[in-house]
Amino acid sequence: MLWELGISIVYVFLFISLYYQVFMLVSFIEAGRRPRTIRLHTHTPDDDLPTTAIIVPCFNEERGIGATIESLQQLNYPADKLEIIIVDDGSTDGTLLTAEGYADDPRIRVFHKENGGKHTAMNYALARTDAAFIGCLDADSVVAPEALRHIVAIFIENEKVAAVTPGILIKKPETMLQHMQHVEYSLSVFNRYTLAALGSAFITPGPFSIFRTSVVREAGGWRHGHSTEDLEMALRIQQQGYLIANAPAATVHTGTPPTLRALIRQRIRWTYGFLRNAVEYRHMFGNAAFGNLGLIILPMALISIGIGIFFFLRILYSASQELLHFFVRYEVLGFEFNPSFDPFYVNTSMLWFLIYVAVALILVLIVFGVGLGTGKRRLPASTPLFVAFYSFLVPLWLIMAVIRAVFKTGVRWR
Repeated sequence: MLWELGISIVYVFLFISLYYQVFMLVSFIEAGRRPRTIRLHTHTPDDDLPTTAIIVPCFNEERGIGATIESLQQLNYPADKLEIIIVDDGSTDGTLLTAEGYADDPRIRVFHKENGGKHTAMNYALARTDAAFIGCLDADSVVAPEALRHIVAIFIENEKVAAVTPGILIKKPETMLQHMQHVEYSLSVFNRYTLAALGSAFITPGPFSIFRTSVVREAGGWRHGHSTEDLEMALRIQQQGYLIANAPAATVHTGTPPTLRALIRQRIRWTYGFLRNAVEYRHMFGNAAFGNLGLIILPMALISIGIGIFFFLRILYSASQELLHFFVRYEVLGFEFNPSFDPFYVNTSMLWFLIYVAVALILVLIVFGVGLGTGKRRLPASTPLFVAFYSFLVPLWLIMAVIRAVFKTGVRWR
């Protein structure tokens, strides 16, 4: 009885996952395979461009802060309309000294404050600028020269847009784990564009998301947001009726965790932040007043956590049963190893058929994500690694994040 119930739950969860993937794919196609944000011209006359301030909040970023600042210096944007505000949030290494080495550039201002977290650094800069638009660039990221013009073009076109997110890719991957994240980020490019097309983006990530300064002030500035101030701000401005758009052609390359420990810590923080913010913004979940965001996307984001954990535990259970059967056979028959492989045999049960379809759909979405981010329509070479191993890593941080969220233990940034 329990086994049959478990199988029924597997089919239900597979159907939900497939439905969501197809929904995203159809939404992407309806929005146009070639995004309007890419077709928007980036040659707005300099006199018509708005003033923009880019904040670089940093804590112990001595090794990467120089490349970040230099990429901002190379932005194709009028010098008299661009502010670069470096806020050293109580670093204990040479971050401040390195940043001050760029202070001879009239566009750059460098500040130092006691450590208080990223949201305090953002608010510190907000209080010190009169720019019409304000954004953030994490100190481990570099931005393409035309990125800001792509983003500003969207603001100019639609006054209801309060924030625009870029197309985020990773810097040159080195470890196997970073290669898998490279595929994940390509899929995220697709998701971020499609969610924005649906009016349902719920994260404004740190690498180069730009906001209307007036909306940020109206919202009360950045909050701690359970160590996910980018997610909390996105929910808050959409709660106020504003839109979040996406400009995949505004390319940003960001650093990613090179080790499993660092990756799990980062993703626990992200998932924990979503869960805790979901509690605070629970009135948005299932609420038709927030359109696709409230009716579909936020509930699915929550359900997907449960689905990921369920399948992981289901696989562990099945594996333990197979191991138990192996030991029973060993006790009765002794050890026998007679491997056989028939290249013409494919398991065609309904369950495996649905799994094949789900994997195929993921590959299609990755291809579209690569196309949005790079203009190329091909799977990254590390895609097999991503499909084979990454799905087994995700439940590790999902389970730990859920436990921490239930007991409200909090998370550390590093």
